[in-house]
Amino acid sequence: MNTKPFSRSERVEQQVLKTINQILTKDLDLRKYGFLTFSDVKMTSDLKHANLFYSIINPTKDLKIINKELNLLVPTFRKYLSTSLKLRSTPTLRFIYDDSFEQFQKINELMKKID
Repeated sequence: MNTKPFSRSERVEQQVLKTINQILTKDLDLRKYGFLTFSDVKMTSDLKHANLFYSIINPTKDLKIINKELNLLVPTFRKYLSTSLKLRSTPTLRFIYDDSFEQFQKINELMKKID
């Protein structure tokens, strides 16, 4: 019986998110894209693949270009992750743009128009 409040994949997701944000603040300077933040990580149950969701405030380039360039940095991120995660293998990473903030802004503007 599992007495821990979260599954192993959820605990690893939290650790990956924490580590990725530390990499962003300490090891890699990605300010050339705008203000980049990682908001969520979704891992497969076997912990071999991870989707990292990010958002950007004031992007300096087209979002498709930023996404392509971020995914080119996957080996660098995996290198940093491998030293901090205690897993047999470092998960493969895929960066996905999270547009939930933009959706929130659109809904907020629509609500203001209603009032």
